[in-house]
Amino acid sequence: MRIPTFLLCMWALFAYSQDNLYTSKNIPEDLLKSANSVLRFEKHTIDIPNSSTIKTAHKRVVTVLNKRGNRDVEAYMYYDDVTRIKNASVVIYDDSGKEVKKYKQRDFKDVSAADGISLYIDTRLLYLDFTPTSYPYTVVVESEIVSKNTASIPSFYANEGYYSSTEEKIFEINYADGVNLKHKMYGDYNRIEVEESQNSLWLVIKNSPSLVPEDYSPGFRNIVGRVAIALNDFHLEGLDGDARDWATFGQWMNENLLQGAQDLPEETITQAKELVKGIKDPIEKAKIIYDFVQNKTRYISVQVGIGGWKPMLASQVDELGYGDCKALTNYTKSLLEAVGVPSYYTILYGSRDKRDIEDDFTAIQGNHAILSVPTDDDYVWLECTDQEVPFGFIAGFTDDRDVLVVKPDGGEIVHTKKYTAQDNYQTMNGSFTVGASGNVKGEVSIKSGGLQYAGKYRLVAENQDDKKKYYYKFWNYLNNVSLTSIDLLNNRDEAITTENIELEVENYASFAGDEMLVPLNLFNRYTALPDRVKNRMFEVEISRGFKDEETIKINLPDDFMIVSIPEGKQVDSPFGSYTYSITQAENSKIIYKRSFLFNEGTYSKENYTKLRSFIRSVIRNDQQKIVIKKQ
Repeated sequence: MRIPTFLLCMWALFAYSQDNLYTSKNIPEDLLKSANSVLRFEKHTIDIPNSSTIKTAHKRVVTVLNKRGNRDVEAYMYYDDVTRIKNASVVIYDDSGKEVKKYKQRDFKDVSAADGISLYIDTRLLYLDFTPTSYPYTVVVESEIVSKNTASIPSFYANEGYYSSTEEKIFEINYADGVNLKHKMYGDYNRIEVEESQNSLWLVIKNSPSLVPEDYSPGFRNIVGRVAIALNDFHLEGLDGDARDWATFGQWMNENLLQGAQDLPEETITQAKELVKGIKDPIEKAKIIYDFVQNKTRYISVQVGIGGWKPMLASQVDELGYGDCKALTNYTKSLLEAVGVPSYYTILYGSRDKRDIEDDFTAIQGNHAILSVPTDDDYVWLECTDQEVPFGFIAGFTDDRDVLVVKPDGGEIVHTKKYTAQDNYQTMNGSFTVGASGNVKGEVSIKSGGLQYAGKYRLVAENQDDKKKYYYKFWNYLNNVSLTSIDLLNNRDEAITTENIELEVENYASFAGDEMLVPLNLFNRYTALPDRVKNRMFEVEISRGFKDEETIKINLPDDFMIVSIPEGKQVDSPFGSYTYSITQAENSKIIYKRSFLFNEGTYSKENYTKLRSFIRSVIRNDQQKIVIKKQ
């Protein structure tokens, strides 16, 4: 094996100065800035003698600067039936570099890796339960792990996360002839040193300062420099896999993980056929089957079966009435197949942040499964784990991202439905009456669709106390508010919620001498001003757009006259538009109209000041007041 020249020099320096890593006093100043922890040194030595074995020796030295940095220690390892921890140890040092405590593997706690929502899980967790008594302190974690699963090789990250800097990090990967290792660079990877030679890959990062999150910026994975690593020919729980491309990988997945799992009982097949009897439209059939699944099953995580990737049998779900995303998706697919409706098992990353399956790097990816039902020119996407979500509705968790659709003849990367700003709407129609003392009584009807529906439809089933908590938080800019009536409706067929609210607010208006100042916008003020940033680091990203519209009738006291009234405002920018207007219906009645459109988009970091200015103008105009006084 040929060792890269730059690493020979590095190792010599490391051998000389290793003890200096155990104190924070010699950390470079630029690595301390905005950091809760500093990764002083980390090395993964990974040996892959064949496609079914991976051996990893790991050493990690972390200096924790404050309490918030404790989460960056990472004194834990996972194992299962095919992954064995041969050795694990931890040494703690105080800030002077003096050893405080040494732990061996027998001192670690060994528990199930259950996440609190999983009924079954076949992975275990070995971790050290350590409580620091002072800061800074340094932790040295070492381990040796051997696994027969080679489907997932850890990615190389220049930084561990926000507020964590890296002094030095190394991946040394050595692999035998016939092992097809591949890698792909992402994010800000220019400072990662890469050296490839025959049967080896070296990755090094040095002196990478901490990253600080910024408002309206891309997700961490899109910012940090990282390297994805995988094998074309891998091994997973006794199965040989092929990840040379997505078509081949999808075919392998269909043949090895999905086929044979659609074993519905004849009684259930008969029941499903009876439910759709006389219906020819496949989408109408799918709606009926989807409703059947929602009424019959519930979601429980089950992390077993070929590395947590193989779904439970459809017959087991049918009998037990529960399953995880894989099981419920497979169960729904099985039922649709029984009534002649084709559908495809689909792998993706489920999260509020949009995360794609990386189409240019074939490997095991994803953390969630949904179902895709093909139409003439598109797909209907079905979330099978939620008993309340409408048919075909996916906003907020699986929308607008690249996913892997697993078809019988192979896998295909497809993009899920995108919800536009116009789709993510909220409309308000209401009124409020101002009393002579400045108190108000109001009522409003709110209709929401798209992403705004996604944030509300579960609220319909909540108890009255939880509903009140939601609205007190929604109207947190109002003091002395009382909710006198809450009536919520969920139209699942159209994916629209309707909220009918009545409220009272004491001292809503303020007084300046004999003049009363009445804020125009009672029901929907925008208050989230992003932070001021002197030296913006990242591009501007508005990940989701929306559109809010309000028409509100304001009843003023009969014996008051208008002293001054705003003229209204229109603000246009690349990020959206904002307008409000006021018309006087009668002497004591005015109509307030407002529209706020916020566009999804990506912009250069130089545009952040303009974005902040646009939002500030929205906030300022939402605070406009009409001035009245007694006649």
